[in-house]
Amino acid sequence: MPASSISTTTSSAVTVLLRQALDGGRWASGYPLRQEEIAAELGVSRVPVREALFQLQAEGLLDMVPNKGMYVRHESAADLRELFRLRRLIETDVLEQAVPLHTAATINRVETVQAALDKAQAVADWIAGDREFHECLYAPAQRGESMTIVRRLRLRVDRFYFARMKPGSRAQGWHEEHHALIRALRRRDAKAAVRVLQAHLAETERSALAALPKT
Repeated sequence: MPASSISTTTSSAVTVLLRQALDGGRWASGYPLRQEEIAAELGVSRVPVREALFQLQAEGLLDMVPNKGMYVRHESAADLRELFRLRRLIETDVLEQAVPLHTAATINRVETVQAALDKAQAVADWIAGDREFHECLYAPAQRGESMTIVRRLRLRVDRFYFARMKPGSRAQGWHEEHHALIRALRRRDAKAAVRVLQAHLAETERSALAALPKT
């Protein structure tokens, strides 16, 4: 987390950097996050760090242990399966509604986002690009409450599979599935799009489960 990337000392800036570090797999489940250490590393006071940690706790990424502090949240295999079940239920429903509402302009936007994602190499770029792709894919449905839930679910699971993505591995399948979604979208074939999304999320779930520490 380079301190030079912080333009202000606001908690929001610190939150972004800490979330990126979690997404990138910097800290394992159960790792303690010390306010003073993070503040020293980033060159900020402990106040924005404390606020950022509480925000990440609210997002479900950290756990507060009384009299000890904040720890990276542990997710079990059962936890991940439940989170992905919820993602499939909500995202397929939103996508089915969104597909017939897409216009040439909104489809072009999805394609533009995917073109940039195809060239991405860094984990942070994959995360940002994939989130934007799905946001654009679902946007025409205008399901604000559903998307709030989807974003929270994604925050919980993203760190488990993105850290494993490397060129020539799951990343290739990721891109192929996204392009299959785009083809179904162009045809306005909602049923086909839902099938592809279900398979896409199932493969993503397998990657996340494979990233869990072996016990």
